[in-house]
Amino acid sequence: MKRMLVLGLLLGAGCCWGAESKRPNFLIFITDDESWLERSAYGWSTVPTPHFDRIAKEGVLFTRGYTSAPSCAPSRAALLTGRNFWELEQGAFIQACLPAKFACLPDLLEAGGYHAGYTGKGWGPGVLDGSGRTRNPAGQAYNGAKVKVPEPGISAFDYAANFEAFLDARPEGKPFYFWVGCVEPHSPCDKGNDKRLADKYGRTLADVKVPGFIPDTPGVRRSRANMLYEVCHADEDLGRILAALGKRGELDNTLVVVTGDNGTQVLRSKANVYDWGVHVPLAMRWPARVKPGRRVDDFVNFIDIAPTFLQAAGLPVPGEMSGRSLLGLLESSASGRIDPARGWTAVGLEWHGELEPVNLAGRMIRDERYAYIVNYGAGPRRTPSAREPLPDADYEVTARTGSEGELVDRHPKHPAIKPFVSLLVSPRPREELYDCVSDPWQLTNLVGSAEHAAAKERLKAQLEAYQRQTRDPRATGDMKLFEKTRAFVQGRKKNGYKD
Repeated sequence: MKRMLVLGLLLGAGCCWGAESKRPNFLIFITDDESWLERSAYGWSTVPTPHFDRIAKEGVLFTRGYTSAPSCAPSRAALLTGRNFWELEQGAFIQACLPAKFACLPDLLEAGGYHAGYTGKGWGPGVLDGSGRTRNPAGQAYNGAKVKVPEPGISAFDYAANFEAFLDARPEGKPFYFWVGCVEPHSPCDKGNDKRLADKYGRTLADVKVPGFIPDTPGVRRSRANMLYEVCHADEDLGRILAALGKRGELDNTLVVVTGDNGTQVLRSKANVYDWGVHVPLAMRWPARVKPGRRVDDFVNFIDIAPTFLQAAGLPVPGEMSGRSLLGLLESSASGRIDPARGWTAVGLEWHGELEPVNLAGRMIRDERYAYIVNYGAGPRRTPSAREPLPDADYEVTARTGSEGELVDRHPKHPAIKPFVSLLVSPRPREELYDCVSDPWQLTNLVGSAEHAAAKERLKAQLEAYQRQTRDPRATGDMKLFEKTRAFVQGRKKNGYKD
């Protein structure tokens, strides 16, 4: 009933516009598995991403953009609904469903007079059965155009051609909303991408940077190079989308949002609530109303995007949305920290494909200095390897070819790898606290430090208050639906996700 009431109000609101052509268009370009520092605009990566950098230069680069969850389906659900993932019942889990009671952005914009659709990866992976929905929560699919000969490991979706088809289908005068769900740089990545990265973009293994929480070895660099080639490829797809907008004269009145759904797929990143799992690239461009060349340091979250679009479209924002519109930040002429209320954000995870004894459930609150984490599972961080450790004499061979997972599995006691075992394999403590200013890789847990005790208690109380305010089952204690859904998705995993 609430959803129908909201849609009814939006239908009425859409009739109040005298000139549809003046309403802004909306474009979301969202990649799959990419931490914020992978984009060159942030000054760490040496890999070129000129089209993302263009959006940042001609618009706003958000330096503290966070997803709601380090897992694609709940992350995308939070963006589409404007609510924290834990507020979405079964929608809090990958491989479950997103109940129709939670109105999604394309539905709301369509009811308000917009032409809406998506290409590539929308919401998911998950199921529609039992959700009450007849289509993907990301909207009407436009996936008919495919690349005739896709590169190895690259999706066959022709995102730009599908965007053109969507625009061709737009009724004259209607504003539009479109979601480009880029499948890249999700693994598996082709093992020859490191050579392509060198040949096409001039970046060798020596140019590849490695985050400080995983070993820096030739094998790890090669694995990252294979992924980074797909980052570059995705950026070229973004360029094609922008060219399509420009060709139709729609660039200036389109609010373009470029981001990634969660962190890079390496250990301690994706499916983890550390910064590399939830801190994502985020840039927005809207020349009609947004001053270019600004860097905003306020904490913003995926749940803020839906309210932003609705407010910019002149449509009501449902009271059930926990996010807050970013329109004030976008239209400000200031850089740096702007809104005093945006000094922190909260994120979390319930499940990302793990089976017992692994349990990745947790919550994190992040402010300008600290990250406080509470973990709800006491098991190891990853499924214990069934392979026997190798002797130290074999380490150099593994280091030349193996990923960080292979290194901690096969050489856990080698002096070069042993320090990473506690970070990547050992059971999580109940609580973690990191000084992200002095320890940006979040390596040293300060939860037992007397010097930082006050910070820990402050953030713990702040997180718990927000969880209670937003009815997080982990705070209310009403875990029945979460436990039932966890059993359902684990059953799906054991069955090979056969519906």
